[in-house]
Order: sequence, then C-alpha cells, then structure tokens
Amino acid sequence: MADAYCFACLGRPLLLSKNGEPVAVKTRKALAIMGYLSRVNSMSSPREKLADLLWSGAERPKAMQSLRQALRQLKTAEEEAEVDVLQSSSGDVRLDPESFSSDLTAIMRLLDRGHTEDFQGAKDLWRGDFLAGFDDIDTEFSDWLQVERERVRSEVASATFRHLNQISTTDGGLNAEAGARFLLKVDPALEAAHRALIRLYLKLGQRERAEQQLKACEREMKLHLDATPDQETLDLFEDNDEKDWQVSEFRRPGEVGPILTNLSNSDTIVRLPEISVISASLAKTGLNDAIYLREEIVSGLSSFRSFDLFEAEYFGEKNAPSPTLVEGHDLGSYFLRFRHDDRSGKVVVQFEDRGNGQIVFNEIVDLSQWNGILPAASHIVSRVHSFTTERLRNPSNTSVFARWCQAEALLWDFTPQSDEKAMRLLNELERSNRNFSRTYAGKASIIMKQALHFPLHDKTTSEGMHDLLNLAEQAIVLDPWQAVNQRVYGWALILSNKPEEARRAFQNAGRLSASDPSNLMSVAEGLAFSGDVDEARLTAEKAFNLFAFIPRVFYEYLANIYFAAEDYEGAIEQIERGSGVSIGGLTTRVAALVCADRHEEAVQILRRFGDHRQSLMKNSPGDLQDLEDWRRRVNFFQNKKVRANFDRGAELVQKFLFGGDSI
Repeated sequence: MADAYCFACLGRPLLLSKNGEPVAVKTRKALAIMGYLSRVNSMSSPREKLADLLWSGAERPKAMQSLRQALRQLKTAEEEAEVDVLQSSSGDVRLDPESFSSDLTAIMRLLDRGHTEDFQGAKDLWRGDFLAGFDDIDTEFSDWLQVERERVRSEVASATFRHLNQISTTDGGLNAEAGARFLLKVDPALEAAHRALIRLYLKLGQRERAEQQLKACEREMKLHLDATPDQETLDLFEDNDEKDWQVSEFRRPGEVGPILTNLSNSDTIVRLPEISVISASLAKTGLNDAIYLREEIVSGLSSFRSFDLFEAEYFGEKNAPSPTLVEGHDLGSYFLRFRHDDRSGKVVVQFEDRGNGQIVFNEIVDLSQWNGILPAASHIVSRVHSFTTERLRNPSNTSVFARWCQAEALLWDFTPQSDEKAMRLLNELERSNRNFSRTYAGKASIIMKQALHFPLHDKTTSEGMHDLLNLAEQAIVLDPWQAVNQRVYGWALILSNKPEEARRAFQNAGRLSASDPSNLMSVAEGLAFSGDVDEARLTAEKAFNLFAFIPRVFYEYLANIYFAAEDYEGAIEQIERGSGVSIGGLTTRVAALVCADRHEEAVQILRRFGDHRQSLMKNSPGDLQDLEDWRRRVNFFQNKKVRANFDRGAELVQKFLFGGDSI
C-alpha cells in the first residue's frame, strides 16, 4: 500500500496512484461508491442498496448492471494506481479498512494528536466539502450526501474542540490559534471558532486583533448565514475576568443567532432602474432551451444587483404591467420581453424603454449560432446593463445609484485624473448615504489601483494602504452579495498578504456574477495572484468566451495569469496585446522576458520607453526613498517561486525608473 492517500474525498475526489499522480476514473458514480463506503459502518454495503442509492430512477436490473460497470471501472483504476482496497462479492461491496486511506482519515488522525503542526497539516489537507460537486448525480445520493457533509463537519469540529477546551498561552497561543484557523477553513462562519480566537487574542493582550476577528466573524456570518454574532461573543470585550478562558459549548452553525430580516444597504431605499420581464409562448413543451435562456438572462441581470426586477407572471396575465409610457422615473423603467417563434425555433428578446416607448434593441437569438446558452445570455445581459447604466452617467442625474454609475465609469478609465474625480463623487455618496456599500468598494479600488497601475503618482485620497482592508471589509459587511464588494475585498486581502482568504473572496465574486465577463477576468487575475493558477485559467477562459468585445486591458490580466503558470512566452504574447504601458504591465512584460532568457530584449523594451519614463517620473512623489519597498508593492504574486521570478523583472524596471541609463 502506498504512503500517499489512495482517495481524496474533500473537494474534487480523485483516486491516486502510489506516487501521488491522479488516476482517472471514468464516471463520478464510480468514485461516489468509494465515498459512500468510506462513511458507512464496516465500510460495507449490500449491492442492492448501492444500486438504489446511485441509480434510483432506473429499474433494479438496469441499476444492478450499471453498478457492475462502475465497479469494473474502479478495479481498472486500482490496478493502474497499484492499490487494492475495493472488495466485492455477489452480495456486498466493501473497502478493506486495513488498506483504505483518504485525506479525511488522515485529517482525523492529525486532529486526534492535536498539536500545532497537526492542525496546520489538517488545514493543508482540507480542500473543500466532502464529495464536493457530487450533489447532482442522483436525488437519493444527494439527500444522503447533504446529511453526511454535516456529519463530517461536526466530527471534525468536535475532534478539534477537544483540544481547545482550555485556551492556553504557554506556547504564545500558537496551538489554539492553529486549531481555530483550521476550523475557519472548514466553516468560515463557525462562531465558536471565531470566539476562541477572540478569547485568545484578548488573553494575549492583543485587543486590536480581537476586534479585527470580531469584524471577520460578523462578515462571514452575514455572508453565509444571514446572521449576527451572539451576545456572548460581543460580551467577550466587556469580560475582564481572566480566570475562565474555557471555550463555550460547541454549537452547530444553524444555531448561531437571530436571522436578519432587513438587509437594506442604505439609510434610505436606494432606487434602481426597473425592468419588468414578460414572457410569451415559453410555457409550451419542448422549449427547454428557450426557457433556460430566459432564466440565465434574468439571473445575470439579478447578479449585478443594479436593477429592480419584476416578473410579469407574478401579477398574472390580466394584471401584468401594461405597455404604457411611464413618466417621472429618473433611473429608467423598461420592459424585457421574451417570445419563442414557433416557425423558426428562435427566441426573440426585445428591450423597450417605457419612458418613451423606444425599442432599444430587438434580438433574434438563434442558439445554434452560439457556443452554448450562457454566452448568448451574457450578450443580452451586457446590452441591457450597458444601455441602462450609460444613461445614468450624465452628471445631471444626482440620484444615489446614478452617482455610483458615474464614479464606476471613471474607475474603468485607469488614470489618476479619473480616479480623483471618482473619489470626489464617492465622498459625496458617503456623506449622503453612508450605508451604500459600493461607495467603500470604490474607494478601496482607487487605493489599490494606485499601488497596482500607477504607484509613482501622487495619491488622490487621504486613505492609505492601512485603511484599505477596513474599507473593503465595510463594503462586505454592508452587502456581501455584491460581486464587486467581494472582488475588491479579495484584492485587499492580496495586498494584506492573506492569499487563502483572498482566494475564497474571489471565488465568491465569481459565483455571485458568473455571467459578467469583466467580473470574471478580475477574479481570474486575483486567483492567479493568490496561487490558484488552474482555477484562474478556467475562469479567464470562461470570461473570454462571454466577451462580445475584449478590452485590451484584459490581455494584461491574462498575461499575469500566464506568468503565474510560469508560461513566460504566453505572458509575453498576451502583454504585447495589452492596453499600453502601466507600471504593472511593463513590469510583467520585462519579468516574462527575463525569465524566458530574453534579457537583452527586456532591456531594449525599457530603453524604447525612455520618453514614457519622463512622463511617469513627473508625478513621482518626492518621498519615495525605499526602492526595495517599491518592488514589494508592485509584486502581488503570493507563490514564493513566482514572486521571486517577478522580482527579477521588477529589479530591472526599478533601475530603469530610478537609475537612468544604469540598465
């Protein structure tokens, strides 16, 4: 039996070979068999039960035949992996408990020991929920899986809390902190783990860290549970009695406190453009693609959280919004009509301005001409979003959301001058609507761009990097379901050297607005900086498939993804298609050339931009003394090797900017 885990059941399951290389298994249901057996008594199950669990919609003979095929697939994979843990007879299928090993069993062994290094090892092994991505293989299996995931989390939490019953600082709190941090990776909204860290930091006299942990607790609970911390957690800051530092009774995540019913993100209701969705001829049988297209479009519009959406079906046929002009709505009121054409089989999507009766566009969607339904839906969503927000960018419109649209347009200009104007608008928004979440995300975005795209320019805001995380956290606490808030929070965490938390924030942003290619490209670059190159590439590929027109700046994003993957030639090719010269883009290009052993070409590139150097340096702050600090600030890669390679280029750019002809 190999030392490596023969089965990884946390995150994306894989059967592994003895040297750690993945061995392909033909179907997910075959892997699900091992996952199920690993969690049942004696690791054994009757064949009939497995067949009913995984092929519940089939007749018993057909289900049994499918089971036999899946077992053959597993045996083939085992032979390739040189392991032998699956044993089957005419009546039962079982795993050999003496030979079977998995990442979950390894974690439980580590938690049983419970030392600092054990918690860290468990944290490294935990890659996600038990059998993640297997929810849809069968309804019966899905029901079992939901319960089993809760059991896994409960077992892991209980095993960890056995070592956290008494907060000890004899080791500087390292063991207690490692245990609590592991639990927060398993469940970021687990209040008991947050509470353990708060108690620890208070006992260590680190009140500021304790307060930061409380903010993290509030943020995660609101995002994942729509809940607020218990009074017991809040009272920790009033309790000065250091005699009792026991961890309170562990409770399940569903028992953390009251559920919020009012999630308004402003002092007053922030009005948004109104869109009424009307469908015709989509209720007929055989129109699954048309219905799916409509649902994807409505979902995409909803994910922007920039519209008040109304379903005409909610009112009923007789009470649907009438096609009459609407006056007085300064943000806009629109109809979005869907109709299936029986003759052509195409879907007609019409967008109409109710203010003047104008048909903004009438799109006849032939799904056979698109690479799937999602790109077609994203195209429609982009057209609707662009039209409605473009109208609000007129400075004469002073409503809250219009002011945000005006600031957002300036943020996409990527110039210090535009950021200065945007900051004035955002400051105005903060004064009038202090709880409008995107205000703080916008301000944090400006601070980050000054570090990423033009770090040599004078700063346009009094807030510095030390306030960046606070601004991003404030946006998240006010509204964690805004993709832009999660995305900006991810970038703030990158700049705060917290790659794991950043990766999760970027993933949240990608899930919240999966049909917005601009959001996905920013998420992809952030994931690459966080160190998750594979997911970054997949996300970027998805974004490029959704773009109707690709802004040149996104080729710079793509170049950073290639650089993180150590594909330097690919990075060079992409950066040459980029939007021009920013400090970040120039450094990526030079670093890629240096790493590709094209040093002379890198030097020539820098000398070619000699005139541009003068433009960059003209606005250079006079107090820029620490050049090593400048190199650290332009290097966002969290992987040590990639970071070191990027620094080779940053060092050359540094000499170009500050050393004249010394390159």
